[in-house]
Amino acid sequence: MNTLFLRRLTLILFGVAIILVLGIAVRSVVLKFQTPIAVETPIIVDVNGDSVTPVIPGNSEDTDGTEVDEVVVDETENEVDEEQPTPPVTETETETETEVEVEVKPEPKPEPLNYKTVSFFMDSRMERYEAYALDNPTFSVEEIVMKVNMNLDYDFYTHIVEIEVPDDLLVLCNKFYQLPSDFTPQNLEKVPAEYHVNDGKAYDLDRDALNAFIDMSDHAKEEGISLKIISAYRSNEFQAYLYNKYKTNNGEKNADRYSARPGHSEHETGLAIDINDVSQAFENTKAFKWLQENAHKYGYILRYPKNMENITGYMYEPWHYRYIGVETATDVRSKNITFDAYYAMNILPYKNR
Repeated sequence: MNTLFLRRLTLILFGVAIILVLGIAVRSVVLKFQTPIAVETPIIVDVNGDSVTPVIPGNSEDTDGTEVDEVVVDETENEVDEEQPTPPVTETETETETEVEVEVKPEPKPEPLNYKTVSFFMDSRMERYEAYALDNPTFSVEEIVMKVNMNLDYDFYTHIVEIEVPDDLLVLCNKFYQLPSDFTPQNLEKVPAEYHVNDGKAYDLDRDALNAFIDMSDHAKEEGISLKIISAYRSNEFQAYLYNKYKTNNGEKNADRYSARPGHSEHETGLAIDINDVSQAFENTKAFKWLQENAHKYGYILRYPKNMENITGYMYEPWHYRYIGVETATDVRSKNITFDAYYAMNILPYKNR
């Protein structure tokens, strides 16, 4: 019985020993896992990106007691992105950077036009040249002098000058130069019946102009061309009658395009004629073509050419011819200009010197 008791006691003690050993082992393991882990201080980045300062977690005040705006950045993210944030650009900084001072250079003044280089320049019209040039900056010096000499810096029928020598062969009678109201040409002669239309009227013409026309008509007849006068000299009174009739019927603006006011008609000089037909259709006749090729040889020119109304003041009149002598007529035709332009270049400047 004692032997059985001893065995049981031995087993109990052995079991207790095992339990103690297991308990010690378990305690060791528990203590090991309860050892505190070192906590790394988080990195705080200033919102302006200027500095990096370690701050104790949970503390929102700086050492001087001032509240600090903080942004906690994980250390791993900080290692990946090492670039500092770009400071915001203010509106003032942007304007300063983009402002560029531009040097404004004054436009060069155009060189003054030298009107004296033009052979028909008139010193007395210098102010008019300069004023006209300002209104027409694209015109050449010669164009300016030419147009001012023709009085085209004025409106038609303004700044009218009375003609001093109305019997002159090269007298210019137009919308700026007016014949005296009592003027009658001195060398008028009757046009022979065979050289004017058979309408029962009598026609008068300057002697030299008449002789030139008779010669021209005779030579044209040899080539099968008939040339007849249908209008020649008119008195101031008759011109006034005609103009007023046209003005009443068609208005002043229209009348001024094809009829001269009294004192301004070339017919009053005794040096102008209308030939064959007072119609635009005359342009299409053989007689007109012959005159275009030969009239200058007898001292006549087409006085109001096509597309020259801005210069002459009158619509195209293929029937109206003016006697100015062979030499002058040839010069006018060769230069393809109007008598107004010829007068402005070759007569007017020399009359006023």
